[in-house]
Amino acid sequence: MGIADLIPGISGGTIALITNIYKELIDTIKSFNINVIFLLINFEFKKFYDSYNLQFLLNLLVGIFCSIFLFVSFILSAYENFPIHVFSLFFGLVIFSSISIFLTSIKKSKLNYLLVLFFLIGIFIGYFITTIKPISLSNDFFSIFFSGMISICAMVLPGLSGSFILLILGKYFYIVESIKNFDIPILLIFASGALVGLFSFSRIISFFLQKFYYNSLFFLVGLMLGSSNKLWPWKVEDNNVSPFFYTQFFSENNYLVSSIIIFIISGIIILIFEKQKLKFND
Repeated sequence: MGIADLIPGISGGTIALITNIYKELIDTIKSFNINVIFLLINFEFKKFYDSYNLQFLLNLLVGIFCSIFLFVSFILSAYENFPIHVFSLFFGLVIFSSISIFLTSIKKSKLNYLLVLFFLIGIFIGYFITTIKPISLSNDFFSIFFSGMISICAMVLPGLSGSFILLILGKYFYIVESIKNFDIPILLIFASGALVGLFSFSRIISFFLQKFYYNSLFFLVGLMLGSSNKLWPWKVEDNNVSPFFYTQFFSENNYLVSSIIIFIISGIIILIFEKQKLKFND
C-alpha cells in the first residue's frame, strides 16, 4: 500500500481490496473514538491494544511507512525511468483483481439492475476524476492541511489515488520533497489533515459497507475499473494511445513484449492472492 500510494494513479485502497484486508482496515479505523483518550490518560495500554485491533493496524502502518521512507527514491526513479513497465504491472493488478472481485461477488449475491447501476456509476466517477486538470494551491497551513485531508480520503477508496489527488491540487512534488528532506513541520501539518480526513471518511465508508455491502462493493470495483484509465502504460501528452502510435510519435521502443509479460505476471499475482484467500476461508 505504501508503494502504491507513492505513484500517481494507483490507490493504496486498491491494494487493500486486492489483498482482502479492505473491510477490516475500514472497520478498524472507524472503531477509534473519544474513549481512546481516556484509556491513554489512565495508562490502560493493554485494554487500548485489545479494544482497537492494534496488532493489525500497527503491522499495516509499519509496512506502509517503511515502504514510503525506504523506497521513495527507488519507486520514483522507476516511475520516471520505466513508466511503461510500472504502469503495466499496476494496470494488470487493477484489471485482474476487478474481474476476480466482480466474479466472486456475482457468485455470492444475486446480480440485479441495481448492482449493475452502482457498478456503472463507479466506472463513470472513477474515469471522470482521472480527467480533472491540475490546479495550484499555495503552501500555507490550510492548503497543506486540506491536501492531507482530501488525499487520504482518496487513498482509502479503491481506484482513487491519493498521489493523483495531490497532483490535481498541485501538492504532489511539494509533499514528496518534504518526505525526502524530512521536513517535519510540513509533514506534521499534512499528517494532521490526513488523520481528520481518515477518521471522518472511514465512518461513511463503513456505514455503506455494513448496510449495503454488495452495492458498495460493486461501486468500488467500478471505481477501480474507471480509474484504470490513468494506469494505461502508453500515453502521449497525457492521452491514452496504442503502443504502435506511441512508437511512431516518440520514435522510441514501446516495450510491448515485456509489458505483456509483466501484465501476465500481475494476473498470476492476483491468482496467488485468490488461492491464499480460499485457504484462509477454508
